[in-house]
Amino acid sequence: MILNPQFNFAKGKKMKNENLNNFVQELSKNWGELSSSLTLKTKQLLEELGRTCLHEDWYLELVKDRDPAKQIYKSEEHGFVLMGHVEGKDEISPPHDHGNGWVLYLTVEGQVNMGIFHKIIRSDGSLQLVQKDEYPLKAGQCCVYLPGDIHHTHAKEDTTVTLRLTSCDFNDEVKEGRLVRFMQPVNKW
Repeated sequence: MILNPQFNFAKGKKMKNENLNNFVQELSKNWGELSSSLTLKTKQLLEELGRTCLHEDWYLELVKDRDPAKQIYKSEEHGFVLMGHVEGKDEISPPHDHGNGWVLYLTVEGQVNMGIFHKIIRSDGSLQLVQKDEYPLKAGQCCVYLPGDIHHTHAKEDTTVTLRLTSCDFNDEVKEGRLVRFMQPVNKW
């Protein structure tokens, strides 16, 4: 398995990326249509990667560069994408869904609070986004969001590192107008 060429490691240096390669191989073997068994297996594989990646070259480079959104791997065969995110304390993504895609978030270091939202249609026909929950996602914890789920992320510690596995390239979901970012103010409960 070959990593994406975005990682420019020193020539002649043996790369330590065995756990990432194993993750990609196992996920590829199990990939298919969205189902309970697929999300469960994917979650188990991502949690295992989170436990074993701390000394791998790709992870060390991600943290060193403090990259807010780095593509780690993209499957040309299946379309899934593994992203790495390093965020500072109190960085917040706006509430958003994932279009036709689905996603898993794993916190590797630090803590992210995940806000969960629901769309309400008011009697006048206008849309209101209501936050219905918020919970911490601490190091080692993983969660799944399916098509239609709306959430945001709020980094609670400096150098919070998350891995995000998407079922497809979300840039395509944005271009096609399916992935929605809700920018209006949100009323918390």
